[in-house]
This record gives sequence, C-alpha cells and structure tokens, in this order.
Amino acid sequence: MAAVMNEVTVSGLLHHIRSEKNDRYFLFSIKQETPWSDGTVRKDFLVSRAFIPGVQEQVRALPEGTPLKVRGLLHSSLGSGEMYIYAREVETL
Repeated sequence: MAAVMNEVTVSGLLHHIRSEKNDRYFLFSIKQETPWSDGTVRKDFLVSRAFIPGVQEQVRALPEGTPLKVRGLLHSSLGSGEMYIYAREVETL
C-alpha cells in the first residue's frame, strides 16, 4: 500500500521505547498531555524513529521525560493506520 508523508513539528515529553527489533533506527515516542474539560488529562504517544546517527545519539542521551521538540516527516501507513514521525531534528525545550 502507498504511504502518505508530511513535514511536521511536534513537542512533548520524551518516552524511551525499549526495542531490540531493529538496528537501523532508534525508537522513542513523544508523550503529549492534554487537559480535558472534565478535569482529566489525556495522554497520547506519537511513536518516533530516529534514522540519522547524530539524532539517534542525541535522543539516546536524554533522560526520560525531557521536554523536546521534534521535526520530521509524519508517516502514515494506509494499510495499518499506524502513524510515525521520522525524526530529522530534535531540540530540547
């Protein structure tokens, strides 16, 4: 199936994902917390992949929960409906 890609900037908190499946990229997610009108907080995670070696090392060195801004390509697989961001740049906030 075809894929759709768009350039995006997303900010949130770093969440490390432990994965031993693939050596080509470093897997992490961006956690966003959104307050709702009923007083609860919705927590969403956007799975991210860092292919660029410098970005991999930068993210790997950051502690869990670090506020960050990630720029990259949003990739949506039409077959599975999964969405990922391919991190091109990471900036701590």
